Parts: sequence; C-alpha cells; structure tokens
Amino acid sequence: MHQNQLLSQPWLGSAAITAGMGVFLGASGDNKPHRHWAHQIAIGLEEPIALRSDKTRYFERGLWIPAGTIHQLETAHVLCIYIDPTHDFCKTLLPQIAVEEWSISLLNEEISSEYVTRFAKVKNLHAALISFDKQCRCQFSDTPDERLNVILAALKDDISSGNNTTQKTLSSLLHLSPSRFSHWFTEQTGMPLRSYRKWLKLLVGFELSRRMPLTDAALLSGFSDQAHFCRAVTQAFGVSATTIKQLLLQK
Repeated sequence: MHQNQLLSQPWLGSAAITAGMGVFLGASGDNKPHRHWAHQIAIGLEEPIALRSDKTRYFERGLWIPAGTIHQLETAHVLCIYIDPTHDFCKTLLPQIAVEEWSISLLNEEISSEYVTRFAKVKNLHAALISFDKQCRCQFSDTPDERLNVILAALKDDISSGNNTTQKTLSSLLHLSPSRFSHWFTEQTGMPLRSYRKWLKLLVGFELSRRMPLTDAALLSGFSDQAHFCRAVTQAFGVSATTIKQLLLQK
C-alpha cells in the first residue's frame, strides 16, 4: 500500500469513550506514525491487520500495542480498544491474554474472537464498553457506592469552574483520610484520581462538542485552547479531535 493511499482514507465507523477506556469499530483511515498514552488492542475484523512499528511490519489477526510505542496502522476494518496504563485492566485481564505489557505482542485467536464478539456484534457500543470496564475492575460491586456521585460532581464542577480541588479536600467530603480516599477511588473507578481527571476532561470536551464548536468545547472543558484539546486527543488516540467527534456522533 502506498503512503498517499494510506493517508487519503477517512475513518469510518463508530466510537465510544468512558473514563480510562475507548473503543473504535469500523474502517481505520488516516494515521501517520504516532504514539499515544493509552495501551491499544487492535483486531482485524475481515482480515489480519497490518501495522508498522520502527522497521518491523506486523500482519496479524490481533495485536497488543503498548502505550508510548510509535506505530502506524494501515487501513483495514478493525476493532481498536484503548486502555489507560493505570487502569485495573492491566492487573486483571492483561495477564490472561498472555502478552508482555511493554512490547508489541500477538493476541491469541481465542482472545481476539472473544473481544470481537463483545464489541463487534452488539447494537450499543457504549454499553458494551461500560460492561467491559466493569469486568476489568479489581473490586467491582453490582451495588454502586453512592458516594462516588458526590466526588464525580465535584470533579465536573472543577472542570467548569477552572478549579483543581485537592485530594485532601475531596477526601474530606467523604470523611476519609487522603490515603484511604485514594484506595477507595481506585476501587470505584479502576484508576487513580490523576488519571481519571485527564480522561474526564476529554469526556466533557467531547460531550460539549455535540452542541458547540470544538473551540468553545475545549475552553469549557478545562483546556487552554482548542490546540491544547486537540493535542491531548491525538496523544490519547493517535487521530484528530474532529475525527473522534464525528465517530462519537455515529449511531
């Protein structure tokens, strides 16, 4: 495949994002060699995927691509799952898929088929992602802790007001020590507070972008400007904020 062919293809399909995870399902398109701060699982839906990293070209059904690895995915129909390195997935499910966390690895056929069934054969991609996120938690309860709503409301207020409430202040809302709060928050969300804040800003930004230009959405979600927001999106997923916005709007 020639380079100009690779870079002329739009991304077509649908996407979903929750705190700590994202998923894309469809035809991959324009992506230059890039790295992002999320781990990535890439699985071919119709044929093996072709991926370049450094001087190596992979052609496999499924691949694990660690965060920070420079790579380029050639156009294909794919399922891509993005996972924050601090997410509980790295403690719970990663050992089960028999890959090395910090090097590109092949996924076995059983795992690839399981993930395709979980995401590619459902009507609601976002609901499938939420279910997957819960499965990955080290300590997940079907009965949610209502105190989490108090903390999430405070974090969202921070975004709209431009504040940055300290962990000590947040812990005092629940009458917990900062260390106990840190442990509790990770239990509830699957990731540390600092990582959660980073994802929450992206989530709020994309939610706002459904009804306003990216420029306004970026500012209201706590970024200094649209360029800052777009850089954060590219660093997370390797594609533009406009592309992600369009994919999230797909039904």
